[in-house]
Amino acid sequence: MEKFTVCEWMKANGLTKDEINFIETIITSTAMQESGLVSNKNINSKVNLLFPNRKFYLNEKINYEILSYFLTENEISIDLKELLNRYYSQGICKEHCKKLLAKV
Repeated sequence: MEKFTVCEWMKANGLTKDEINFIETIITSTAMQESGLVSNKNINSKVNLLFPNRKFYLNEKINYEILSYFLTENEISIDLKELLNRYYSQGICKEHCKKLLAKV
């Protein structure tokens, strides 16, 4: 793995600032959901307020397949497994990423 931060790696893989912010918002918000700090309703409100042109509606706890679906629906092309591994290796939402990767 290169010594890029996750954000630098996403940018190097052609993602726009908006796409990067969208992904980071979903990852951090759903990590807080895992710990019981926020509800689906709160996450949906936040994501839809910050990204009104994106397709997002979460009605259950997120998993790898749901996250992959949201990226595909929003035409964001990135290696999700690599992305989550990079978050994990950099200690960002580490336990959340570990759970998302567990069933891959």
